[in-house]
Formats: sequence, C-alpha cells, structure tokens
Amino acid sequence: MAEETEAVEASWQPMSTSQDEVIFRRFESGDADDVWHLDRAASEEGGARGPEGAWEDDLRNIGEVYISSGGDFLLAHIGSRLVAMGGLKPVDADVAQLTRMRVDPAFRRRGFGRRLLRELESRAVAAGFKRIVLDTTMIQLGAQRLYETADYVRRREGTLHGYAVIFYEKRLAVEGEALHLSK
Repeated sequence: MAEETEAVEASWQPMSTSQDEVIFRRFESGDADDVWHLDRAASEEGGARGPEGAWEDDLRNIGEVYISSGGDFLLAHIGSRLVAMGGLKPVDADVAQLTRMRVDPAFRRRGFGRRLLRELESRAVAAGFKRIVLDTTMIQLGAQRLYETADYVRRREGTLHGYAVIFYEKRLAVEGEALHLSK
C-alpha cells in the first residue's frame, strides 16, 4: 500500500498551463455567464471598463450577433476554465470586425491572445472575409503590441464610448490552402 501511494505521488504533476492544453471552440448558450464575467474582469484589469450600457448588447445576444450573422465567437479553455475569447462580427460581405478579444488577467503574456487571434483570422478567411477591422483603446498597450506584431495597420484614431481608441485593419488573402495575411 505504501509503495502504491509513493508511486502515485511520484507520478503526480501539478497541472501546467501549457498552450498545448488550450482548447478552442465556438460559443454555446451555456457559456454566457463565463463570457460575461471574463469580459468584465479583463476590461477592468485593462482599465477600459465603463458602466453597463447598450454597447454591451452583443454580449447578451452572442448567437445572433456573431454566429447567426455569419461571424464567429471563439472561446479558449484550459480544462473547464475560460482563459480567452474573441468574436468576428460581419460588417459586410468582405469585412469582419474583430471584437471582444479578452484574456483572463491571470493568463496574460502566455501567448493565448496571439493563438486566439490566429484562429479567428483563419476562420475569417474560411468564411470569405477579405479584411479584418478592429479598435482598441489607447491605454491598452499590450493589445496594441499584439495587433501591430500580427501586421495590423493603424488607420486612424478616434473616440468610442468615451475612450480614445486606435482603429486597425488587416487585409486577408487566400492562396491555395495557405493563409496569407498582408498589410
């Protein structure tokens, strides 16, 4: 019995947060509370959390606003924990808006946002979009670095919901099976 206990203890390893353990999947209605909580936690931590308002209506209708409209809304899980999320909302037949990119503050700077961004870009190409547009606040320096190192181009600056924001764009092109992203 003692040998069995020692063998189990010797083989036990704490759960790591290796990127290989991340599972990406589409939003389902049962995910609504987790999505709402991640949006709030990530926004507050990033300094971009305003009062509740109509600008949050998309979070109350993810299936309709994102998925049924021809876009997508992806979740990244480690086990049962939601660690990142992001959506693609069609603007027109050629353009998707990237929105609600959030990473749990406890899991930032581990590459989850970058992996989610690549997955969303791949899905945009598969859906036939030619460009992705997005905005992020001036105070979210980490988000700016993510987008700029992923070849998003700053198009202009402005104000949304009382925040100073930067508007970005990325052109997508498909050649054969390979995904080619260009400025």
